[in-house]
Amino acid sequence: MREQTSVPVPMGLCRRCVRRLSHYVSDLPGVVSLEVEAARGRLSVTGKVDRAALLSARDRASCRL
Repeated sequence: MREQTSVPVPMGLCRRCVRRLSHYVSDLPGVVSLEVEAARGRLSVTGKVDRAALLSARDRASCRL
């Protein structure tokens, strides 16, 4: 069974921010797949990912509204 981790992101992200966020997160070790639900303000990652690294990648993406 694969692990799934979800973290909040700003609601209503534009496409550019979603792509940037996806780029940063997909580079993390252990990421099998990811989904950004901009309308719900959620990033879900499947795979064994360190939560602190995931939050750091989210913050580095600088997706602010």
